[in-house]
Amino acid sequence: MHKLTPLALGLLAPIAIAQCPLDPSIGTLLPYVAFDHQYTIQPIGFAFPFGGATYNDVHITTKGMFYLSNAGVPAPLGYDYTATTAELVSGPPRICPLWTDMGVDNMAGQGVFINSTPTVCTITWKDAHGFGAALPLFSVQCKLFPTGEIKFSYSSAAINNSTWTGPPPGWPAIVGASPGNGAILPAAVDLSAGGVTLDNTIFEEWSAPNTFNMGGMDVNLVALNPGYVYTAPPTGCAQAQNYGLGCIQLDDSFYEFFAGPASMDLVAGKTISMIRGGTGYVVLDSIPGTFVTPGGGATPVAAGDDVITTVALASAMPVAGGTTTSLSICSNGQITLSANNNGNSWTPDVPTFLGWTETVVAVWHDWNNTIVGSGGVTFEQVAGVAYVTFTNVFSWGTTPVAGDTFQWQFDLATGNITLVFGTMTPDGADYLVGYSRGGPSPTPAARDLSAGPYVFNVEDIGVGPGVAITNNGVPQLGSATFSLDSSNVPNLVPLAFVFFGSGQVPGIDLGFLGAPNCRVYTTADLGAFTFPVSLPAGTGTFPLLIPNVPALIGTVLTAQTVAFTTANPLGLVTSNGNVMTIGN
Repeated sequence: MHKLTPLALGLLAPIAIAQCPLDPSIGTLLPYVAFDHQYTIQPIGFAFPFGGATYNDVHITTKGMFYLSNAGVPAPLGYDYTATTAELVSGPPRICPLWTDMGVDNMAGQGVFINSTPTVCTITWKDAHGFGAALPLFSVQCKLFPTGEIKFSYSSAAINNSTWTGPPPGWPAIVGASPGNGAILPAAVDLSAGGVTLDNTIFEEWSAPNTFNMGGMDVNLVALNPGYVYTAPPTGCAQAQNYGLGCIQLDDSFYEFFAGPASMDLVAGKTISMIRGGTGYVVLDSIPGTFVTPGGGATPVAAGDDVITTVALASAMPVAGGTTTSLSICSNGQITLSANNNGNSWTPDVPTFLGWTETVVAVWHDWNNTIVGSGGVTFEQVAGVAYVTFTNVFSWGTTPVAGDTFQWQFDLATGNITLVFGTMTPDGADYLVGYSRGGPSPTPAARDLSAGPYVFNVEDIGVGPGVAITNNGVPQLGSATFSLDSSNVPNLVPLAFVFFGSGQVPGIDLGFLGAPNCRVYTTADLGAFTFPVSLPAGTGTFPLLIPNVPALIGTVLTAQTVAFTTANPLGLVTSNGNVMTIGN
């Protein structure tokens, strides 16, 4: 490592304006698969110079690091939650904004995002957390520039706090970059001190848990080829960030995503009932169901791999938006409540499921009933009930001895829909179980459909997004203009409440109080205050004056809006959370 030189100081000048807040232009959400995951290859948007070569693609993992390649060459090594310096230099080219045992959940508002443009590629881990540690939620961001410059940004709560007890001892975190492929490991640097290195591998390591100390900072790496000028991050800077999601006032869908067969826990006898009402369904699991063995009138349907069969119903059945006289049955478990279909996709994906054009019920999985020994799919109508039955159907790409058995039951007169599980032998890839009304849906939180008893509503018309709170400006000392702005407040009462707390809460669902999908995100231990809301716009502002008191630097506050509604029994809806760090 070398001290800063006049030349290096000159190189720093263009980037001295780096700010703490993360760039909100985070781009596209990558579909959730699992807490431990490497996503499919993504384009950078330009040829990125790195370590003497250029790369066009990234392979992002949930572990706060990603690999570089050109169309998959060199090949990435998958997610890796044990950050080591040996792997940093021996593996493929790798950039590590915060390589540690972190990940994201399958919750609305959270995830890994990428925004690829010709001038900058932005990768964001939003509302991540350590393995086994629900709090704090934090965000990490990395920007790549055509010049080879790399920028890391961290929300104030960023930490390496995994509770995994296996090797290595303690729990490490590494921030840095390396061309890998057997590069020589140089000495570690102190990124927060700023400086210059002439090595193409640069890193700082935190070898024990809960020791990462750059939360709320930016780190810029300006490429020298070879080496980098790395800047001292700003200290004591003000920042604010939204996290979580306001509760959707009316859901028109529900689902549970099972990442891999091991997580599929809907077992024989489990019954999910959808009771049709005038404007939607009541969904519950407390009515015992009966699996009806297909009789002599059952006919094979969807016979083949990735195929669809449309069948006629004996009479019109009430559904969202009217009635249907047809069902379209896919061999991969999607059943559309119309003569049309949503395609034959074999890869369960939540955004796709919620955006399908046709209303669908699904136990969605990649089955292949052409495998020798597999059972099949049948359709039968008896006494006003239509039955679609998957009997011992094998998963694609496997050589099982047993498959999956379940049955959809459609009451043509009432529109009630019942799902009864027989013997399940999960195998192969992912599963998704649920219902989605046709067209884009407000994004509800995932549900645990195996846990019960539960009762909730899904409506024919979803209303969203939910109440939202966001900061206007940043909470700087002496600011007289900082405020918290709320929107999407129901058009009911011209006031709402903002609750303040000293810490985050990991989205406690208020369904047990009569407000399903509404979650608590703040400890709310610092009080609640009312503020006026403009109706019917549903917007309001709570001004928060920040005293010019240096002792407040580093103080963390959380906030959440609560408003009145008639959409649930509790009579209240909640917003997302906002976490603020007071600073200069």
